[in-house]
Formats: sequence, C-alpha cells, structure tokens
Amino acid sequence: MGEQSNLHLFVRVVEEGSFSAAARSMGNTPSSVSRQVSQLENELGARLFHRTTRKQSLTEAGEIYYQHANRIIADLEEARLSVSRLTDAPSGNLHVTVDEDFAVMFVAPILPEFLERYPDVQLRLSLSSGKMDLIEGGIDVAIRMGHLADSSLIARKIATSRSVICAAPDYLKKHGTPKHPSELERHNCLSYRISPGKNIWRFEAPEGGIDVGISGRVNVNSVVFLRNLALAGSGIVMSPTWMVGDALKKGELVQLLKKFPLVPASTPIHAVFAHNRHLAPKVRAFVQFMVERLNKI
Repeated sequence: MGEQSNLHLFVRVVEEGSFSAAARSMGNTPSSVSRQVSQLENELGARLFHRTTRKQSLTEAGEIYYQHANRIIADLEEARLSVSRLTDAPSGNLHVTVDEDFAVMFVAPILPEFLERYPDVQLRLSLSSGKMDLIEGGIDVAIRMGHLADSSLIARKIATSRSVICAAPDYLKKHGTPKHPSELERHNCLSYRISPGKNIWRFEAPEGGIDVGISGRVNVNSVVFLRNLALAGSGIVMSPTWMVGDALKKGELVQLLKKFPLVPASTPIHAVFAHNRHLAPKVRAFVQFMVERLNKI
C-alpha cells in the first residue's frame, strides 16, 4: 500500500482509538490494519503507538507524526477541491495566440462578452502574423487561419472563413463595376502580398475556371490595411467576410462578381492545442465561445 494510503490509515487509527475500531470503520481486519501500521513504522524507523491488549496510545514520535499527517491530509483535500472547482468552472490564466488582423477585427469586439460570461478567467493575448511555438511560449490555444501542416499538435476546426471581392461605391462610380472576372485586369486590385508584381485570383464560371492576373499599386501583408484602403476608395480587394462583413451591411463596401465563386471557396479556421488530454475548462470555454460567434459571420 502506498505512503499516502498508510497516512490516512494511521490518522483513522488515532481518531478511532484502536486498530479494531479503525478496521471496522474501514471495512478491514484488525490484523491487516496492524500490519500496515507496522509497515509505516518500519518506513519511518520509529514506533508510533504504545500497544496494549485493549488499546493503543501514541508515542512522542506518533504525536509529532499525527500533527504533520493531519496538515498533509487537509492540504491534499484543499488541493482536490481546488482542482475540482477548476474542472467545474472555467478559471485561471488563459494564454491565446491569434493572427493580429483577426484579433483586431473579430476577437477584440467580442472579448467583453467572453470576459463577462467567465469572470474567473484572466486572458492574455499574443498577437502575431507568424506561428508561435505553443509549448515554448506557454500558450494554451492558438487560433490559426488556413490549412495546417502536419505536426504533433492537436487541431480542431472551429469555422470556415469565406472571402469576397468588394470595393467602395466611390471607387465603382469613378472606375466602373466589373461584371466578369476578366475585367479585373483593368482595375486597381489591392493584393495581400509583400513582393510586387501580379497576383492570381481564381474564379469558377459556367465556361470553366478563370485565372485572373491582377495588379495594383499597393501590396501589403495586412487585411486590415487592405480593408481601410478599400473603404477609402483606393481599389478592389479580396477580403474575408469577418473583415468586411459590417462594411458590406452598411453599404460602405459593395460585393462584386457574386455569380463567380472564388477558388478556393473557403479557408478553415482551427483552434490548435499542444495536447487534448485533460483539456482545461478555460480552454474549452474559449474555443466553444469562438465557435458560437464565428458561426454568425
């Protein structure tokens, strides 16, 4: 029997006043209890009880051990209750990494609701356009856009990001509204990229797939920046709906080429964890909250 079990047994003998009484309360035999106490004494190298035929009394070493044993058992119970509370309700520090653009445009507006729903969670957000190491960074969960490379990490698909082609009414008034993807070659199409030159936007059409080589005066690796340029009437952009959804609803941007679906039609959004064993309630709560809100975009 392990040391922790012997510890509980020793305290029970002291509280019950005898080996036989302790044995009855534990559904055991007096000889088994006596043997386990002897084993504990051998491990400690000290006698814990003065034994008589009728009862047992503590030795000086037994008194000291009993005081410490009681504190240890109380601490273990407190630890058990603390873990139980963690299991029942989301709480504690939650470290999340997420793409900066997605965090600014989508996560930030909904965070107050999450924090109000889970008042015992303290949130730390790491914003990055790269992929941080979850283990080295002490990160509980990463929200990642796009298809994932094979790895030892655990990923759960939480939503699908869909992109649209759009522009501001002022731009379209000045430069015209394209009716076919091929017309984009004559427009200032703002690209999500760093290197200059043409980019390829792909569409589906009744006559088959269409690849359009677009070019524009601005190339940038930020969809927030592209959205702001589009709102200012600087050109046509391809943007995810979570980025431009509100602007489309308000009429600040107009969706173009609705009859020609983009290829690929969508991009997955994943929640990524270092492992999924005993996943903390705070992580489950955050991921589920993201699923609920992403399903509305």
